Amino acid sequence: MKRNADVLSVLSLIDSVVKLNHVARKLLMWRIDFFLDNGYENVSMNDIVKHAGGSLATLYKHFGNKEQLFIYILEQKSEEVFGEWGRKSVCYEGRIEEFLTETGRMFLDLVTTPDAILFHRLLISIGYINDSRLNKTQIQNLMSVPVIIIANYLENEKVNGHIEVEDTYLVAEQFLNAVKGPFLFQTILGIQIDISEETRLKALKQVVTIFCRGLHVIQ
Repeated sequence: MKRNADVLSVLSLIDSVVKLNHVARKLLMWRIDFFLDNGYENVSMNDIVKHAGGSLATLYKHFGNKEQLFIYILEQKSEEVFGEWGRKSVCYEGRIEEFLTETGRMFLDLVTTPDAILFHRLLISIGYINDSRLNKTQIQNLMSVPVIIIANYLENEKVNGHIEVEDTYLVAEQFLNAVKGPFLFQTILGIQIDISEETRLKALKQVVTIFCRGLHVIQ
């Protein structure tokens, strides 16, 4: 199935990130901040060298172009943020409500930060860029990592007879969309809303309850 192939491809991509030499690592220390502050199209390879150090030769040697550097930064960020999710998910077998609550809480804590809002604005702007060098499918796959982690967990729960559901990937997408729905779009638009911890947890608890009932959780 193509979806399974995409899942394996993304997880393999994260697990097989190349080890760069000291100079190349120095180029990445500033992470994605420069893109967030200036916009993807306004950043050049010369800008990156100027602010991160190193040389153009080193940058091109390891990444080839700005597009591949951006993809690499996303890979690193994805592993940094979501790598532990996948490794911890095996500890929640048979405890789907706890898993969804903890995963949903971490996801909400992440997507409501100022950097996350800037990042989503950056991705929206990238969507309008007509550049064949920028692999948008690869970006989409990397952004699907949290969905994949939840889907894999749900699939294991399904195989073990703990839940009844037809499409675990679709459920994972629907869950995360429901979790971020009351908060993300408004904050991207700059609308001031209540995103306090109390409000986030209240919304999350309701979503988890709805999904657990819909999944026919088997005790």
